[in-house]
Amino acid sequence: MTINARRAFYTENGDDDFLAQLSVTEAERKPLRAARDEIRATLKQGMADWSHFMTRSELFESSAIALLARDAAPPLRPKFRMQGSWSYDTLNRVTQDPPQEIDLDDGMFLPVSFLSQNGSAHPAIVSSGYFRTVEAILTPLCDDNDWVLITDMPSCVRVELKQGAHIDIALYAIPDDDFRTLVEKADAALHHNKMRDQELMFAEDVYPRLPSDHIMLAHREEGWKPSDPRKLETWFQEAVDRHGYQLRRVCRYLKGWRDSRWDQCRLSSIALMACAVTAFDEADAKPAQTRDDVAFEMVAARLPALLSGRIANPVVAGLYLDDKWQDCRADFVAQAQKLHASLSAALASSSPTLARNTLCGELGVYMPTNLEYFVVDGPSGPGILSQGILQGLGAEEPARAAVQLGGDDRYG
Repeated sequence: MTINARRAFYTENGDDDFLAQLSVTEAERKPLRAARDEIRATLKQGMADWSHFMTRSELFESSAIALLARDAAPPLRPKFRMQGSWSYDTLNRVTQDPPQEIDLDDGMFLPVSFLSQNGSAHPAIVSSGYFRTVEAILTPLCDDNDWVLITDMPSCVRVELKQGAHIDIALYAIPDDDFRTLVEKADAALHHNKMRDQELMFAEDVYPRLPSDHIMLAHREEGWKPSDPRKLETWFQEAVDRHGYQLRRVCRYLKGWRDSRWDQCRLSSIALMACAVTAFDEADAKPAQTRDDVAFEMVAARLPALLSGRIANPVVAGLYLDDKWQDCRADFVAQAQKLHASLSAALASSSPTLARNTLCGELGVYMPTNLEYFVVDGPSGPGILSQGILQGLGAEEPARAAVQLGGDDRYG
């Protein structure tokens, strides 16, 4: 006998399972979106009037200033694109508040002229001046809202909000000639450019077609760095396309486990996502899409070994996601071993109470305690479902009833 705990993890339209409890509610998302939109609007207005905050010599490269008319202060018109867990649809509520916070990542893309130097191109504006301009524009807004502006993050400007969340704004530059060309092509294809919202057009029609090597990220210490934030988003979406939305859910379970185990740690969400994708890619037999408990155990079985070795950045060759783990890798591996042991013991049990208590103890306050969500299965049920054999049994009701998951109409 084994335990089927799929209802404890996820059911379609469920409101008290693990996934639902991890989810940021619409009431919680609304003020975050409002803050993001206010920041964007302030930056749009401020960058249009950038000369009120910065001189040309502070913002532009000296070789670019000579190209500007003596009294010209060309307006800068940024575009925006959400990044990170919000765009990947892996955003979770925090478990330990404080110190944990909801993290929103927004990208600000500034179309500007690029300068050629030694066979390469770089933006005409100075990266340090870009940071200072954005910070000067946002300072009054933060003061008015009692937000805190953080100005020492290496590759972003952070705005700490009052509601246990922060917004990280990564600063990019893209060639204005590339941008104009793509906008014109998008307008010609749509035939109604006057009705288009420019920010929406950037996201849907222009953003995906920007040349990858023409997107530059401002860094406080390293100046301009080639960096295409689309690569990570594309990598993860392609993995979800291969394995289904179950992969996305399991990534969120892993993040929920991490946040329950540590109030702060260097085990990044991207590192956990990379481990989950590897485990799904390497699995000989894929769990049924309805069996998130089995899928989570499958990933947990591989997690200790994956955390023990190097974790390559999936989109940047030569970079690794486990740098600076010297003093914490052993703890990550030990906790991953404990996670796998707990999941295995819970699912192999014949006691709903034992399974519930074990999973609640391991995964924290968001794991539901309802005993009805932990169902005793026959010895062959989970094995058949995890091998995906249900599809071969046919759609007839007697055949489906033979592999019923929990005593009612919940099928694999």
